[in-house]
Amino acid sequence: MLFALAVIPAFAIAYLVIFQNPELLFEHHGFHEAAIGISLLQGAFIAYVTYQCYLRTKEPFLCWLTLAFLGFTLIYAWHGVFTRLADNHMMLFILYGPASRLVMACCLFIGLLSYGREHQQQLTIKTNKFWWRSIGAFIGISVVVFLLALSSWAQLLRWLLELAAMCMMLSCALIIVLRRIRSPLITVYAIAVVYFALSSLAFMLSEAWNHQWWLAHAIFAIGFMALSYSVIQGYLTTGSFSRVHSQAQLFEQLQAEKERTNEALLKLQNAHKELEIIAATDSLTGCANRRGFEAQSVVEISRTQRSGAPLSFVTLDLDHFKQINDQHGHTIGDTVLKEFVKLIQKTLRPTDVLGRIGGEEFALLLPNTSFENAVSMAEQLRQLVEDEVFVIEGTRIQLTVSLGIAQYGPDGETYESLFKAADHRMYSAKDLGRNQVISG
Repeated sequence: MLFALAVIPAFAIAYLVIFQNPELLFEHHGFHEAAIGISLLQGAFIAYVTYQCYLRTKEPFLCWLTLAFLGFTLIYAWHGVFTRLADNHMMLFILYGPASRLVMACCLFIGLLSYGREHQQQLTIKTNKFWWRSIGAFIGISVVVFLLALSSWAQLLRWLLELAAMCMMLSCALIIVLRRIRSPLITVYAIAVVYFALSSLAFMLSEAWNHQWWLAHAIFAIGFMALSYSVIQGYLTTGSFSRVHSQAQLFEQLQAEKERTNEALLKLQNAHKELEIIAATDSLTGCANRRGFEAQSVVEISRTQRSGAPLSFVTLDLDHFKQINDQHGHTIGDTVLKEFVKLIQKTLRPTDVLGRIGGEEFALLLPNTSFENAVSMAEQLRQLVEDEVFVIEGTRIQLTVSLGIAQYGPDGETYESLFKAADHRMYSAKDLGRNQVISG
């Protein structure tokens, strides 16, 4: 089907050769100039878009594709400029057409030789000097064409240039077939170069202004638009000809890549999970350590800033805990801390965060909790601890706890300010006799 699509213009060319009178002319300078102007604007625009793709990917293929559009535009412009001289200087008018197509074909051919081999070379962006030299070369070619058009062998040169352009374009198509390049964009590219080759054939079989000549223009224009479409699609997706063709295919490729990496990501996540737990968990009690508690506090504070929900902060300190260590030893002291954490955690909601700040000092983060509810909850915790009797290795131990409360907003909007306010009130509770809640 792709082959049939590529050779459709050949049937139109054959029809005009067999059935059309070659002496039938449509000579309209204004129409020709307008058509040339549109093609030049399109050529300049697509050259710019291709250049932007080249800057994104650094692919040498796109560098040469940019030169193909740029060279065609700069040289073909003279074909339009000399339209009004067609009656007196036909070769000066005609010769710039095959010259521009041959320059374009040469650039496309060189670009295809480097296509898909970016990994074999160090990719660098061409300097401005390179592009100015290229523009200078195209201007130089235009001057040479001008001189040749005034020579006696200009008619022969027209045939040779068209034949060379046709052969170069067919060589591009052959390279794509032999290398089995499967990119959808390159498929459109292959069809375009076949159209370019057939347009050169039509030009060789035509005379200026007859129907075959106009058909050749139309065939080239269709190929040019197809190639331009590929460039735009590349620009809107990856900027590359070697990858995807449309956004849908881009999403498919991303999905495939995602599926291939899911397993690796899962393993990586599992490997980091234990490290994160160790880094954020107090090894003795199992609750969050200071680092982990601070990290979760920062997250909850950010969420509160966005949602406007209330947030309360409580610090707790076990009263006279040093006496327990001194009387019963640090082993029993450590066990008391473990049992204390278990007792507190039984009363907490899933969203509440308990952290050990250091020694026998702990902190509570209470998301979506008003100041009044935080005071009530702290009082319940204080009473719960006071009523609990810890039996450890046959030793009965009773605890009391002093608590300080801070509220997001009135007492600050950062972890440091909230902790400082709650910690200050907790020490005030100790100074006032311990085993109490201070909220302001």
